[in-house]
Amino acid sequence: MKAAKLIATLLITFTLTNAVAQSNSQMMKTRVTKSFEFKKDGKMIPYRVTVFKTSKTPLKLRSEEKGELNQDRKIVPAQVTKLIYVDNDMWSDYDKYIVLRYAKDDGDSFELKPTERGFKVVVNKRNVEYIFGEGLYFVNNADRDFFFVDEFDSI
Repeated sequence: MKAAKLIATLLITFTLTNAVAQSNSQMMKTRVTKSFEFKKDGKMIPYRVTVFKTSKTPLKLRSEEKGELNQDRKIVPAQVTKLIYVDNDMWSDYDKYIVLRYAKDDGDSFELKPTERGFKVVVNKRNVEYIFGEGLYFVNNADRDFFFVDEFDSI
């Protein structure tokens, strides 16, 4: 009976190890918090923005190297999801969750820039601005097609 339990345990362990090793995508998770201020009725109101990033990059190999050892990877855009949490300690009305999803190329950069009425998210020269009390605003309608955006008061 002891041998049967040992064999079953080893079989499950090797099966799970093999399943994990065969993953065909790469995941990356990060978290960044920044503090800013916006102007309301002549007063500067502080707030924090926390960005939780999840990036999933599919691993693709070049078809011309099929069957060879140490194949080169084919460059594929990563699917990026950014959960942006806006936290204002003074008024809970300004606490928001914003989810941005987009395909990231190698040269893309992500920046948060404060504005007088909120903050701006810039990805590869594409903008989406968050204005306190009004919500999201796209300066250029072409940028609307680049981002998939969801906005929530709470999750």
